[in-house]
Amino acid sequence: MGTMEPNFLALVFVVCSVLVLGALYLPIWAILHQYLTPRLDGQLFRRPFFQSSELHNYQTFPLSLLRSLNYILLVGWPSIAKRRRFRGFTGKLAVSRWAVVLCRIQILLALVALVLAVAFFGWGGFMAVFVL
Repeated sequence: MGTMEPNFLALVFVVCSVLVLGALYLPIWAILHQYLTPRLDGQLFRRPFFQSSELHNYQTFPLSLLRSLNYILLVGWPSIAKRRRFRGFTGKLAVSRWAVVLCRIQILLALVALVLAVAFFGWGGFMAVFVL
């Protein structure tokens, strides 16, 4: 059996990594959605943090997942969330320590997936256009 092209092996590694990240990301998101939404809706799901159209649209699936992403960012990385969506929020969040850890893991997984997506489409696209 001959040797494989190193660029192809690297792209296979990127694709497999994205599949593993997706297998971790989606279940953690579902768990956090079920945990955070009932606890934080009364405190945060109102104006001025959400627009009136968002208050209406984010009540049902699948757009309610976007609401939970906002909560995940607020719990996991509050300085960014308070600069963007939750300006002026000074209250205490009623979440457990494990939820904060899971939110930070979720954000880290999203950032790693973003880097892998840039590698796949940037480097893989370059390879598809100029090498193949």
